[in-house]
Amino acid sequence: MHRQRWVIALLMVVLALLAACSSETKVEPTLTPTPKAKTVQNVEPQSQTLMLKLTSPETNLITDAKSVSVTGMTSPDATLSVNGRLVLPNADGIFSTEFELSDLQNPLVVNVIATSIAGEYESIVRPVVYLNEPTTSRSYSGTGKSALFGIVTSVTPSEIIVDTASGPVTLMTNSSTVVSIHGWDAPLPTNLANGTLVTVMTDGKHALSALAVLTRPARTRHFTGIVIGSGSAGDPETQTLTLMDDSGRQITATAIGDLAQEFNPAPVGKLVTAVLKQDLATGSLVVTAVDWALDAANRIYDALALNQSANSPESTTNITALRWRLAEHGVRNVSMLINGQPYAGSEEAISEANEAYSKIFSEHRIGAPAADVTGLVTAIATSIGASETRLVTVQPKSGQPVKVKISGATPVALFGELIKSGQLDLASKITVRYGILGNNASRVTVMAGNALTEVSSTQLAGRAGRGEIQGTLTDVGDMAAVITILDSKTGQQVSLQSAGAVIFKNGQQAEFASSMRGDSVYARFDPGSYQLLELESVTLRRNEENVSGVVHSFIPKVTNGNLTIRTPDGRLRSFSHDSETSIRRDGLSVSIHDVRLGDLVRPNTRVSSSVGSNGQVQEIGFLSLKAPEPGLITGVIRGITKDLNGQVRVTVSNIWLDLISLKVSSNTAITLHGRELGAQDLEIGQGIALGSYDPVTMEVGILALHPPRLSDRAGASQRQKLIF
Repeated sequence: MHRQRWVIALLMVVLALLAACSSETKVEPTLTPTPKAKTVQNVEPQSQTLMLKLTSPETNLITDAKSVSVTGMTSPDATLSVNGRLVLPNADGIFSTEFELSDLQNPLVVNVIATSIAGEYESIVRPVVYLNEPTTSRSYSGTGKSALFGIVTSVTPSEIIVDTASGPVTLMTNSSTVVSIHGWDAPLPTNLANGTLVTVMTDGKHALSALAVLTRPARTRHFTGIVIGSGSAGDPETQTLTLMDDSGRQITATAIGDLAQEFNPAPVGKLVTAVLKQDLATGSLVVTAVDWALDAANRIYDALALNQSANSPESTTNITALRWRLAEHGVRNVSMLINGQPYAGSEEAISEANEAYSKIFSEHRIGAPAADVTGLVTAIATSIGASETRLVTVQPKSGQPVKVKISGATPVALFGELIKSGQLDLASKITVRYGILGNNASRVTVMAGNALTEVSSTQLAGRAGRGEIQGTLTDVGDMAAVITILDSKTGQQVSLQSAGAVIFKNGQQAEFASSMRGDSVYARFDPGSYQLLELESVTLRRNEENVSGVVHSFIPKVTNGNLTIRTPDGRLRSFSHDSETSIRRDGLSVSIHDVRLGDLVRPNTRVSSSVGSNGQVQEIGFLSLKAPEPGLITGVIRGITKDLNGQVRVTVSNIWLDLISLKVSSNTAITLHGRELGAQDLEIGQGIALGSYDPVTMEVGILALHPPRLSDRAGASQRQKLIF
């Protein structure tokens, strides 16, 4: 019985196995789940400084497409505009917009501008040519309608020669050739100067049109300032907006349409960056868009959140850079609000900014909001308690004085070296960073009290070298009547009439000699007549170099770095000088005490480098100076203000939309059609036919005016006069 049961069980097992084998259903082994890899979000690299990269359009684009995309990357907090259109970046700094192309505006010049409220600036200019007929050439094709890009090398009344990437191209010109040059009403082909970058439309033999391509935007710019007023003059579609920056420049421009509604009423006291466009034909200045300062701060906040969610080495680097930009953004915003002159809404704007930055700073462990104040020390209180904290009053250039607390532990730097806070004196020029709650200073920088403003310094440095040349003396004519110098910068031969010129060789007055041929020389000449005024032959030693620019700051005593020169490329270079330094102004020997701010430093100035006990030492061996010529300006008055000290200032825009702040005094000669006027007669919108000013003090000597144009919408909607 048991055996029978065993056999039956065995048969059942066999049958089960056979059924399993014959089944179409397969049993798969169970696998251990593999954890999914964490998605790594790609982020674009950022930096502490403002960046601007353009990926489209490409340089010198020729296209038959109906539109062109403008794309690129910038800092998340940047205010970015393309041809006056506000295009804000996303959290990754990417921006994009699109423009239609047509024959009505051809070539289209793409102007991209990026700025920050910290004063950083970057720009890119690229021309785009639209052709109805497809082309594969980026230069002269020889047949059909085409375009070329290059530099003008020769112009005559009948032809123009353009040096392109593929070689020189000669094109015929006539009365039908359309020429566009910024600031010219109806230029001719002969008005194109050699060296001008151009985009030329051609039919193969003739130049149909020629556009002088600028290297920087001319009619569009950004202006960061506090909203201090507005007006409508009864027109709901038009609103005038008045802004003032931290340097005292004030502008009034027109907002139209939806933007006018946004500023009616104006948010007085708040900080914005306005995109401005200037119409040279009418003189009008229009606000095309506005970027709010706190909105830019929130874009950095979003960028930080993006990078914190990403897991990559780039994101870690970006977080550091973005935290720094956020901190500096807050300092700049709050500083401008506090240091500006008091207006209705100022306190509310400061409170709103403090609340916003306190929140986002706390989330990113940046600390409490702080501000900077730069100005002169006007009062120093006695020590407060045992901590040796002193209450220092700082008077900025404009606005109310600020009282800050400086303790014995507060780092104070003078020329990069730490000093004791007790060494601060009245009339010292300092920059203090302090917490806006409690006014406790976190750092102090002491500057040379005798220094140019950055605006004046930059303008003057750009003038250095006019009517001067440095290079090799290649030819001395008969009786030394004409000499020829090979310019070391341009590679061009320059011939000068040398009769009556003063000659120096190694610092000593000399006579022309044929042996000077091949010498390294410096020449000063009249740029109008090419008359040589001064020639100096000098052989530089191994550790010597030449430097030029403008005297930016100066201390008439022996100390390291006592003279700072701003060079034409914008750098500030500090040198030491002493009683042994040889100094000449306009060919005459002068003393150290005769050096003045704003003196132009000639290219024959020699400096030497050596290694001393305190590291690298740069000394001036020979300082060659000349007094700056008066600055000349034409343009339109965009703003008029009177500061707390009664100083009247006018802000003027030229054809490049540079905004220049000038001082008007009782000595300023103001005329209108020959009639003498006073400062009280100045109006926004008035044109300046010609003005002259001191480039160091920015004081106006002459203002020859013409009335505001009736077509100026800003002026027509609301004429504003300064009230004394």
